Amino acid sequence: MNARDKKLGIGEDITRRDFVGTTLVGAGAALLSGCSPREVATERDPEPEVHPWTGYGGVGDYATSNGNTQAVIDAAHLIRDGKHGPLAAAAEESGEVFDVIVVGGGFAGLGAAFQFQEQSEGKTCLILENHPVYGGEARENEFEVDGHRLFGPQGSNGFMPPVGRTTLSDDVWHAVGMPTEYAFADEDDDFGLRVAHDSYDGMFWGERNLDLAHYFKDGEGGRWERNIWEDDLARTPWPEDLRADMLRAYVGTETAREMDGRGPEELGPWLDGMSYASYLVDTLKLDRRIVSFLDPILAISDYGCSCDAISAYAAYLLQMPGMRGYFTADTFDFSQIKIMSFPGGNTTYARCIARHLIPESIPGEGFEPVVAGKIHFSALDRPGSPTRMRLEATVIDVHESGDEVEVTYVRHGEAHKVRARSVVMATGGWVARNIVSDMPEAVREAYSQFHHAPVLVVNVALRNWRFLEKLGFAAARWYDGFGFFGSVRAPMKIGDQTPPYHPDQPMVMTFYVPFQQAGRDIGTQTALGRARLLAKSYLDYEREIREHMQELFSPGGFDARRDIAGIILNRWGHAYIAPQPGFYFGGEGGSGLAHPIKQGHGRIFYGHSELGARMNYRNAIAEGGRAAEQAVKVV
Repeated sequence: MNARDKKLGIGEDITRRDFVGTTLVGAGAALLSGCSPREVATERDPEPEVHPWTGYGGVGDYATSNGNTQAVIDAAHLIRDGKHGPLAAAAEESGEVFDVIVVGGGFAGLGAAFQFQEQSEGKTCLILENHPVYGGEARENEFEVDGHRLFGPQGSNGFMPPVGRTTLSDDVWHAVGMPTEYAFADEDDDFGLRVAHDSYDGMFWGERNLDLAHYFKDGEGGRWERNIWEDDLARTPWPEDLRADMLRAYVGTETAREMDGRGPEELGPWLDGMSYASYLVDTLKLDRRIVSFLDPILAISDYGCSCDAISAYAAYLLQMPGMRGYFTADTFDFSQIKIMSFPGGNTTYARCIARHLIPESIPGEGFEPVVAGKIHFSALDRPGSPTRMRLEATVIDVHESGDEVEVTYVRHGEAHKVRARSVVMATGGWVARNIVSDMPEAVREAYSQFHHAPVLVVNVALRNWRFLEKLGFAAARWYDGFGFFGSVRAPMKIGDQTPPYHPDQPMVMTFYVPFQQAGRDIGTQTALGRARLLAKSYLDYEREIREHMQELFSPGGFDARRDIAGIILNRWGHAYIAPQPGFYFGGEGGSGLAHPIKQGHGRIFYGHSELGARMNYRNAIAEGGRAAEQAVKVV
């Protein structure tokens, strides 16, 4: 180990225990080997060994499932590259027949199973999920630091309790016993800081409601400026003309003259006809430098690419800068609401739905066991249960066979065939188009125009966050180096399980890292972004994160070697749908690219969040539920 790494704390005997015999599983382990990550964890060692690319996964239910692990990536690429044929040919008939099989155990799959269970009494459902734990991107990282349990989101994060009823998710929320009122630790003591309750809020929508600082570099190093909007950007190094245009974009209510006299029904198709960058620069005549400022915000918030590749209508759906003039009295204003987060992001909601479907899977009454309890994995796939869930089951082929659908999957190195009277493909489009072997050409053509972008979510367990308290902020933005934004959250109060909240006690800091590639077409952006995400080892990322945090936060007394207790990476190669201009209102008859996919075919139906307006848990549940309703009609 070199002196630089030693100074940063790399190799310290800290909570991660990472490279103690890095021999977990080789290439393609989840698909090809005879043992699964969970078997390694439970049969060999209570703390699973760690793959040098995947890295440390924390403790608890999600310790072997931090993002797309190396094993999951290898299995998926085997399917992508068409090398799964011999496995499919060798598959054995299990003799099992279900009324519906749901492929995918994220929010879309859970929503599909919920709706099928609600609308088809006495029918059977099997969920096939390729990861070691259900939830999709709604999974959490768990640390143990100095006697405290700490949680961070792997991906899906941020919620608002339903008010009224707008989507199926609102019905599900109440049906599965989710509370509607929540309390947070900063209500008792805020330490003089306005702290977010969610990891997204400070990126743009709630920035004015928080203590957030921007890091500006100059010839003498760098400096932090807190709450830059309080004096209309006067303390930023930006020239006056750029500051004026930033204010126009962020707080202005102007609209484009091209829309004068047009009705609201024309707004969507008009915006969908151009990129967000074009809208800002060519239509609103704003300074082009604003686009660079917004690129990472747009990329990380939902679409994964820079403003020049994404439909302006997509930016409108997110209420991005420049869109305020189009809001109506019925428009929900994100900036007026403090978005909330459960300890591990939206993991808690996914667990609540799973317990509703399979009550024995998380024992205990009420809400607290769902947040802090353990999943009883043995209860997920019990014969006789109306809804069953089979984990680490990678589906490699789906096709109709007579009046049934044949589904082939690989689990623990062995291929199996099961049958169903209908199938809901609740997995991402990049998977569906590779495994539904009898997909009609119209559906395949529509899917060929879907682009998916990556994201990296990093949770850093800190032994304390006194350095942030000294600097006077709890969220931060910077303009070069690793990522662009990081924050801590005030933890939710949940019974006796509330995590600590004091600057001298442990805390998780979360970094959402985009990989946009401005100036390139959307296909190139997504491919290059994925390559960047996947290229580095865990150690490469760890070194980069520690160095960057040391540079940024040392003015507050931060010391990477002393203060970092663990780092977990969550790599998502296809985190977001990247909607190019024409995605929403293009295609035949202006119905959008998703329209032919949502019709389904025969006994196979498609329901996942990218088929909605944007990817989030509400759209995922709604789309999965819609596909389940289609399935019910043919069962």
